[in-house]
Amino acid sequence: MVNVPVITRRELNSLFLSPMAYVVLTGFALAQGIRFARVLEPHMDAAWVAEWVFRTPVDLLIVAAPLLTMGLLASERAAGTLETMMTAPVTELEVVLGKWCAVLVFAMVMFLPLLAEMGFLGMQGQMDLGPVLAGLMGVFLLTAQYLAIGLFFSALTRVQVAAAIMTFAVLLVLYSAWFFAGAAQGAAGLLRYLSPPGHYVGFPQGVVDTRDVAYFVITIGLFLALTVRALQLRQWR
Repeated sequence: MVNVPVITRRELNSLFLSPMAYVVLTGFALAQGIRFARVLEPHMDAAWVAEWVFRTPVDLLIVAAPLLTMGLLASERAAGTLETMMTAPVTELEVVLGKWCAVLVFAMVMFLPLLAEMGFLGMQGQMDLGPVLAGLMGVFLLTAQYLAIGLFFSALTRVQVAAAIMTFAVLLVLYSAWFFAGAAQGAAGLLRYLSPPGHYVGFPQGVVDTRDVAYFVITIGLFLALTVRALQLRQWR
C-alpha cells in the first residue's frame, strides 16, 4: 500500500487543475447556498434548518459524483497511460484506492460551505453538536459510496461521458427507489432497501444506526473490489 499516497497526490494535482472539477465545485457551492438561503428564515429553528440542509447533498451528489469520477480511469484508458501505470510496481488495489481517496478528499472540499452554514446556524440559536456530527458522518459515508460507484463505472469504459451517464443512471434509480417503491415486496422492496437515502435519513436527525453504517461500509468495499476486479480482467485480456 506504499504507492497509495503517491497516486492520491498525483490524482489530486490533476483534479485541482481540471476545469470540470472547478465547475462542479462552484456549481455545488452555489446550489448548496441557494437551498440554504431558501429555508433560512428568522422564525425557523436552527436545528430544523440544519437537518434540512444535511439532506441537500443526497440530491446534489447525484450530478456531482458522475462528473468527478468519470475521468478517473476512463481517461487513463483512453490515453493509454493506465497500461503504463500497471507496468510499474503498482497493484490494481493501490490504483483504485489512490484514485478513490483523491476524489474523496476533493469532494470534502465541496462541503466546506456546509461547515460554514453549520457555524452560522450555531451562532443564531441553540444547536446540539450530536446531530451535526452525525450529519457530517452521514455526508462522508454517502459521498464515499457515490464516488466508489462512479469509480467502478469509470473502469468499465474509455469514454468519460459514457461513464458519467452510467453512474448517473444507477444513482438516479437507487435514489428514486426510496421514494417510489413504498412498502413494495420482492425485487422492488430489495431495491428500496439498497437505496442510499433510506440509510442516510437518520444521520441528519442525530441517529447513527450501526446497520446503516454497515450498509455504507459494505457497499463502498463492494464497489471498490469490483473496480479492482475490472482492472484485473482488463490486464488478463
